Amino acid sequence: MTKQQHVISNKLKKIIEPKKRKLYQEKDIEIQNAQIKNITQAIAAYGAQQNRMIGMLTITFGRNKYDRILINDYCSTIKRKTKTMYNSALYFIEYLKKSLNKNGYNFIYLCAFELQKDGTFHMHMYFSIPVKGFGILFNAYHNYYHEITTETPVKLNKKEVKIIPIGRGQLGVANEVKEKLEKAGFSFKKYKNKQSDRDEYRCLNFVSDEEFISGSWPTLYFYTKENLQKHYSEKIVKYLTKSYTKPTRQKVIGSQFAKHNVKIVYENDEENWNEIQKKFIQKICGRLYTASRLPIQINLYQKKRKQIMKIYPQYRNMNTLITDLLNGKATYNKKTGVLICPNGESIKLK
Repeated sequence: MTKQQHVISNKLKKIIEPKKRKLYQEKDIEIQNAQIKNITQAIAAYGAQQNRMIGMLTITFGRNKYDRILINDYCSTIKRKTKTMYNSALYFIEYLKKSLNKNGYNFIYLCAFELQKDGTFHMHMYFSIPVKGFGILFNAYHNYYHEITTETPVKLNKKEVKIIPIGRGQLGVANEVKEKLEKAGFSFKKYKNKQSDRDEYRCLNFVSDEEFISGSWPTLYFYTKENLQKHYSEKIVKYLTKSYTKPTRQKVIGSQFAKHNVKIVYENDEENWNEIQKKFIQKICGRLYTASRLPIQINLYQKKRKQIMKIYPQYRNMNTLITDLLNGKATYNKKTGVLICPNGESIKLK
């Protein structure tokens, strides 16, 4: 760690000083990890639909260095800044969701939050949208980037809070999606980033050369098989090189994207930065991630999971249930709370 990182780390440790040890703490952690694993796989299954594309969007918040945590900040200032960055992330997610929903596109996502060592709040988002919704997503980012340029008061969950602008942004989708986007009318130009030696793309439909250079659009990547293997998992390449259906491939890629997002949840080294930031974000923000609604509420599934497994063991994993709800093998009535399994057995969840 640098001197700056060491000082900030020590201040975070002071903020997250452990309280009295909770009885059965290890069991609570085990349950929480199982819930997170279930929701990441379930979201990936929900997003893996034939007419949709999946991708990753990473965003940092704040364009001014004083927006992020600095070495001389008091603990009270660190907490205030973090809450502001967190609210900024939530507001941006709602902005994207409303923009897509307004145009009739269902926005499926899972966002995980982390604090980078330079004091910047960072958001990783797995998303799934219809291919035609790509332009809406891109334009929403552009409009937001230029609308929110300074600290701004907004309404979030019926409360007035302050938010700060977007800083850096990166948008990545699998290379196979590029051809589908081009068929849908989008055009792209490739640029070589000499510093990272990666290919970046400009969407000619929306972004001028000047805007692209200024960085007011998210850096766009099309992941090759090699990129996906390097940054996510060898498992992805296995599924891309065999004749699996598109939803099956999307499910595997999506689950690796989502798993990558929440990686800090599973790392429990007390001296590790991931463990420090995890406890800090949990304490200040109340949660490490947020996700779109599933066809069935995860809290209802978790509450009745043992009973569900008794009548249909295959639903040990929630992603199998979500897949069956999408293909009609299972049904769930939100009003009555009744789940009907493929074998005809049913259970009331609420």
